[in-house]
Amino acid sequence: MKLRHLILLGITSFSVTALWNLPATVAYHYIPHNNLQISGLKGTVWRGEAEEITIQQVTLNTISWSIDLLKSLSSFALKSNVEIQDPDLTFKGLAGINISQTLSLEDAFIETKGTFISKFQKLAKLSGNIKSDIKHLEVAKETLPIVDATLHWKQGKLLSPLLIQPAGDYSITVIPTDKGLTAKISSANAPLALSGNAKINHEWNYTTNITIKAAAASGKGTMNMIKIATGKLEKDGSAIIKQEGKLKPFY
Repeated sequence: MKLRHLILLGITSFSVTALWNLPATVAYHYIPHNNLQISGLKGTVWRGEAEEITIQQVTLNTISWSIDLLKSLSSFALKSNVEIQDPDLTFKGLAGINISQTLSLEDAFIETKGTFISKFQKLAKLSGNIKSDIKHLEVAKETLPIVDATLHWKQGKLLSPLLIQPAGDYSITVIPTDKGLTAKISSANAPLALSGNAKINHEWNYTTNITIKAAAASGKGTMNMIKIATGKLEKDGSAIIKQEGKLKPFY
């Protein structure tokens, strides 16, 4: 090997080693963080932790990470094992980002509460426990995400705009297809029996075909409110929600 190649290899090795061992507190000052605030940083870029992270007024505690070098090199992306142990949200999984700013999650588990989700949107107020298993999630700019995940809403209640009680269990399974994404919806031990699916294609056109029916006497009052909203119920007392439209890319 020529001398200049040895020198170049040595410089590269030194640079990579220095970068990975750079203290996390130093690296934080060199990354854009207009909407990001981090406190209690410890460790290095390679492996570290933070006591608190605030992103757009959302604060999470006890975050740790460790870069998976082998998976990062094999995928040409920065991939890190991330763990969050916050009172409102638990997360564990492999998070990644590549040079095109494509985001990814693999083998991730998320657990939170309906009250926590209710803070970020005004459409509905929820209660109950929410758990999600994400086998694979990939979000690229201007492109329909790739999603293979299951969400379970345990002992869930809708508090507004409609009051649906007692609590029940609801599930959504999202799988990728050749045409886009399909979400299958179901319920168990709930006042309303839900079944059906929602689909969205690569052009962001969506369709829904969901059946809602009272599974117990407690659900009949809700069905009456749905009848007022939709204008009719089917002969068996169920409501079929068939809609179509077009969404806009969100990233």
